[in-house]
Amino acid sequence: MLPGGELSGTDVLLRHREVDLNPLPDQTVLLFQKDTSLAVPVNQVGAAIWEMCDGVHSLDQIVDKLAETYDQERSRIEQDARAFIGELIRLGFVERKC
Repeated sequence: MLPGGELSGTDVLLRHREVDLNPLPDQTVLLFQKDTSLAVPVNQVGAAIWEMCDGVHSLDQIVDKLAETYDQERSRIEQDARAFIGELIRLGFVERKC
C-alpha cells in the first residue's frame, strides 16, 4: 500500500465473506453485506472486479484482465478500477490482503 492509504498496483485484494453477490434481472448484480444490511448495485464490470478480489489477483492483474476484455485505454480502466475498489474498501466489502 502506498503512503496515505492509496492503492498500489501490487496490492492483492480480498472480498469479505459476509458479502453476497446476487444477480438481478437487468444483468447487474447486488452486493449485499449481511452484517450491516448494506446493498450496493453494480454493473457487469463491477461484478467482474468483485469476482477477481479473491485474495490472488493484484490491482494490476485485475486491470490487465479488464483491458483484455474492454475496448478502453488501460489508463482509464485503471483509474475507474481504482475508484471502484477504493469505494468497496471504504464500504468494508473488500480489503487489502496482508
